[in-house]
Parts: sequence; structure tokens; C-alpha cells
Amino acid sequence: MDVTGHLSPDEFWRHIDRSVDRVRLGADGIRLFGLKGWKGATMIGDWEWADDRLSCAGLMHGTPSDDVSIQINSVVGDPFDEMARAVGRAVGFAPSESDYGNRYREIRDAVPILADDVRTDFTSWGGHNRWWAAGEVDGVSLVIESRNFPVEDIDLIEIEDVDPYLAGWQDHLRTVRGGM
Repeated sequence: MDVTGHLSPDEFWRHIDRSVDRVRLGADGIRLFGLKGWKGATMIGDWEWADDRLSCAGLMHGTPSDDVSIQINSVVGDPFDEMARAVGRAVGFAPSESDYGNRYREIRDAVPILADDVRTDFTSWGGHNRWWAAGEVDGVSLVIESRNFPVEDIDLIEIEDVDPYLAGWQDHLRTVRGGM
């Protein structure tokens, strides 16, 4: 490794290979959801561990640079806590802060979302172009984060194979970083 703290290309791709292995192993222990009928790019999104236990597993539809993207996170625990963290990361302050409504157009509504062809009510926050929703599908806590994708078009399906999402992530990294 360089003294500057940057990884060489070989070190970077070895780190990515280890991350792929960790995600693949984590995916065996959690149910994942994606968008039914999505035709665009897919990749893994946020994957987080607490004390070496998977706490959040995200599948992204679109890429960070796309105008339209949707990430569906399966979370361990309360989906509303994870949703508040996601909102805070995205806009710089959490919905629990007293001036959130003044600083960001807010919607707090129950919204119907299809999951495996069953209508499930989620609670949504945000605006028209950027919104978050939290809820539970068949015992799985989910948080959805969307940019420029209408909530009424969300139709979730359970994803059995994380490998296409991992391949999409690696392809995206090759595009933005270059490499092997």
C-alpha cells in the first residue's frame, strides 16, 4: 500500500474480491428484494455489519450516477431507524430533527407497494423526486430509497441470487475506477 493511503490497483481489486465473498456469504442469511421487471443496471447497494453481523443488505436498481435509481434494503431490526439514517445520509439531517419539515418538502403517508403480488402498506417520507419508504414484507423489514422513480410503480420480488447484483457492482467499479 502507498504511504498516502491509496490502494494500488492490485490491492483495490483484492479488497473488492474479499467484499464480494463477504456479501455473498451474508446474502445466504437474509431475504433480499428487488424490482420486478427492471431493465436497467443493477448492483449491490448498502451492505452494513454491526459486530460482524449483517444489519443491512441493499440491492440497487440503477447506479449512483443515474438520474433514476431505487435501492431496496433488507434490514435487521426496525426499518424506521434505518430509514431515518438513510434520509440523514442523503440530505444531511434526519426526519426527527425539529426543522426537517421546513428544510425539506415532507410527505408522511401510507403508500401501497406491491411485494410478490401482495399489496403492503409502507410509510413514506420525502418529496416527489426523492423519497424513502419503510415497511415489512412477510416478516422482512425493508427500506426503499428512490430518486426519480414513482412510488406507485414499485413492484417488489424476492431475489434468490445476489450474483448478478455483485457482477453489476464490479462492472460499475471498473467503469468509474478502471481496472481488471
